[in-house]
Amino acid sequence: MAMDKSAADAYVYAKASGMLAKSYVGSRSKNLFNTHSLAELWNLLFRKEVPVVPETLLAKELEKEAQRNFLSQYLKLLNNYSKPEKLLISLVHFYDYDNLKELGAALALGEKQMPAITDTKPYSLINYEKWPDLKSMTAESPLSWYNEVPDLLNQSQLDYKLDCQYIEEIWNAAKKVDSSCRKAVLTLLGNKFRMDNAIWALRLKIYYGMDNETIESHLAYSDPSSGKQDYLVQEALTVLEWDVDDYEKWKTWKYSALLNPHEEGVVWSVDPRWISNAYRRMYVEEAYRLFHLYPFTACPLVCWFIIKQNELDNIRTASESLRLNISSSQAMELAGVSEVKNG
Repeated sequence: MAMDKSAADAYVYAKASGMLAKSYVGSRSKNLFNTHSLAELWNLLFRKEVPVVPETLLAKELEKEAQRNFLSQYLKLLNNYSKPEKLLISLVHFYDYDNLKELGAALALGEKQMPAITDTKPYSLINYEKWPDLKSMTAESPLSWYNEVPDLLNQSQLDYKLDCQYIEEIWNAAKKVDSSCRKAVLTLLGNKFRMDNAIWALRLKIYYGMDNETIESHLAYSDPSSGKQDYLVQEALTVLEWDVDDYEKWKTWKYSALLNPHEEGVVWSVDPRWISNAYRRMYVEEAYRLFHLYPFTACPLVCWFIIKQNELDNIRTASESLRLNISSSQAMELAGVSEVKNG
C-alpha cells in the first residue's frame, strides 16, 4: 500500500538495505562465479525447482528469471510511493525502449508472434495488447513517433534514436529529483553517460576505424540541438582527439586510473574494454556510497537500481560462462568484478 513520501522514503531505505545485504553484489558477486553448473547457479539464486530443459535453454530461463526477480523487487519498492519521483519511473522505461527495439525487429522480419518482452506494468509506455499494430502500440506516448514498421536499412538509426531519447528522459527527470540529493544523482548519472559515450567513441574509432565526424553522429546527447556543447558528449570529444597509442597523453586524463597497464619499453594502446570494466567498478562503488549518504530521499532507490542491475549483468555473465565452459577467473575478468568492494 502506498504511503506518504517521508514514510515511504524510510521504509524503502530499510527494505532496500536488507535486500542489498542478501544480494550477489560487491564482494559477494564472486559467489556467482564459484558455481560449477547452471543448475547450481539456479539453486543459489532461486527457490524454484530447476527446470528440466537442455543447458542452452536453462541458461536463457535463468537469465529471464533473474530479470523478472529484479524488476519485481524494484516495482514493489517503487509502489510504496503514492506519487513516485519521475526519475524512479523513468528507470523502468529502459525496458520499454529495449522492448520496442525487439518489436520493431520482429515486425521488420515479418514475424507474426510477438517476441518475449519485459513487463513493466503499471508504468509501461507501450500498449503491448495492440500487437502487431505498431502505431496503436505507441500511440499517446513519448514513443508515438515510432509508428511504422522499420526496414532493415533504418532499424539501427531508429535504435540509436531510442537510446538518445531514453538518456534524454533520464537526464531531464534527474534534474527534478529532491533538491537534497539532486546534485549527487546528476553527477552519478552524468558521469556514467559521459563515460559510456567516451568508451563507445573509442570502440568505434579503434574497432571500426570511423572518423571523428562520423563518430559524433553516433553519440548519445541529452539535447540533440546542443551539438558539441552537450555536457554528455564532451568527454568523448576530448578523447577522440588523442592518439590511441600515446600513453604520455593518456596518463594526463582525469580518468587515468582506469587505463590498462603500461610497461616501459612495451608497445601500449588504449583498451576500451579495460576502461569499461574499470569504470563499471567505480560506478557501482559510487552508487553504494550514495545509497548510504542520502538515506531518506529518492537517491537510495536510484542507487539500488544501479547496483542490482549490475548484479543482473553479473548473473548473465556467470550463466553464459557456464554454458560456454569458460573458467571462473576469465568470467570474472569479463564481468569486471574481481576488485569490486562492498560499500
